[in-house]
Amino acid sequence: MSNRNNRRPILIPIAGVFLALAVASHLASPSRPSRSTSAIYAETNQIKVVEEGDMCLPNTVLASLQAAIPTRQSVVGGDVVPIRSVEDSYYSLHSVSVDPMNNRVVMTDANRGGILFYDITSGNKASAVTDPLWHIRGPATGMMFVAGVATDPRRREVFTVDNDIGDRMMVFPYDVDGNVKPKRVLSVPHGAWGLALNLQRDEIAISIEHPNIVAVFKRDAMGLEAPKRVIHGPHAGLEDPHGIVFDAAADEILVANHGNWAPLDREEAGEGDETIPGRFDPPSITSYPGEAVGDAKPTRTIQGSQTHLNWPMGMSLDALHDEIVVANYGDNSVLVFHRADNGNVAPVRVIRGEQTGILGPMGVAIDTQNDELWVTNYRDHSAVVFSRTATGNIAPKRIVRNAPPGTPAVGFGNPGAIAYDSKRKEILVPN
Repeated sequence: MSNRNNRRPILIPIAGVFLALAVASHLASPSRPSRSTSAIYAETNQIKVVEEGDMCLPNTVLASLQAAIPTRQSVVGGDVVPIRSVEDSYYSLHSVSVDPMNNRVVMTDANRGGILFYDITSGNKASAVTDPLWHIRGPATGMMFVAGVATDPRRREVFTVDNDIGDRMMVFPYDVDGNVKPKRVLSVPHGAWGLALNLQRDEIAISIEHPNIVAVFKRDAMGLEAPKRVIHGPHAGLEDPHGIVFDAAADEILVANHGNWAPLDREEAGEGDETIPGRFDPPSITSYPGEAVGDAKPTRTIQGSQTHLNWPMGMSLDALHDEIVVANYGDNSVLVFHRADNGNVAPVRVIRGEQTGILGPMGVAIDTQNDELWVTNYRDHSAVVFSRTATGNIAPKRIVRNAPPGTPAVGFGNPGAIAYDSKRKEILVPN
C-alpha cells in the first residue's frame, strides 16, 4: 500500500458508473485484504476523486480506469451555459391584494419570485403590456415560489409566503423597489399557501397545505416565533387548505379546501389503527370562530355538487355586501357565495366562459371602493378586472398584461423532477 502523502488521485467520470460498480464488487470480495473501508469521494464538477491508496485496486482494474479517464482539459464543469433551456421569462401572477386606501394593487409572481405593485386603475383593453409601478425581486429578497399575499394599508406593508420550498413569511414596506431585504422574516411550517390579516386582532393567519393546518401568528411575528394558536385535527375539516380570509366583523376564519386529507401520525388517524389511510373528499369552504384552536369542528361547510367548487384557490371577503369570492382553478371560473352559506348550495354568481379571459385563476380580490373584482390568471400572464356584480360569460372591464396576448405560459410550478419519453420524444415535468 502506498503512503498517504504519495497517493495519486484517480478521476472517475460519473458516466462511468458501471465501471465503478465493478470496482465496488471487487472491494466486497472476501479475498480482499482487511483494511479501512473509508474510500474518499469528493464530487467536483461531475468528477469523482478517489484516493488510490484506500482502494487497494488491482493493476488490471487500475489500468482500465486510467484508460477510461479523459484528460483534465477535456472535462467540462463549473458555470456552464446550457445547450438550450425551457423557461418562462414573463411573470406568472399568483395571488392579489387590493388596497383602496393607497390606490394600490399588489400581486405575487410565483415564476420569477417577486412582488408587483400597480395603480388600482391599471389595465385596459389593449394588447400592450402594463408595466408595474415598482417590482420587488432579487436574491436579497429571499423570495422563491411566492404564493399568498396580504396588505396592511395603515402601516403600508405587504406580506407574502413562500410555498413548498421557502417556508418563510416575508414583510416588505411599500415604495421599495428592486433587490431589497425584507423588513421582517418569519419561519413557517412547510407548505404555506394563503395569508389573511386581521387588523382588529393584530393577527395573521396562514394556511398550510400538507399537514392540513391553519396557524395564527401575531401580526408582527418574526424569526422562529411560535404561532398563538393552531387549528388542526381529524374533525377540523381542513383538507389541503389554500385560500383563507379573516372576517373581522363576524370574528370568523374562512378556508378553501381542495379535499385531500391524510393524518400526520397514528394518533391522529385513530387509536388502534394498523394503517393510516388518507381520503379524497369534495372541495369545500369551512368556517371557524376567530378564537378556534386545535381540533375545532367547522361552524359551517360549503360542500357538494351544487357548489361547483373545483380546486378552489384564493378567496376574498366582501364584508360590505356579505359575500365571499373564490378563484375556482379547476374549471377557470370565479364563484360568489353568501358569506353565511352552508351545505350543498349553488353560488350566487358564476363568472365563466371564453369571453371572460379567465384561465387558471389563482387569486381574487374585491375592491368595494371602486366596486370591482380582480382575478389573477396563472396560465395566461394576465390579471382581469370585472365589475363587482359581473356574472356569466362576460368580458372584463380591463386587462393587466405582462406578456403579449397569446404568449404561452410554460406552467412550471416548482418542478421537482424530470423524465424523457423516448417513444414520443417528449420531456415530462411533474410540478
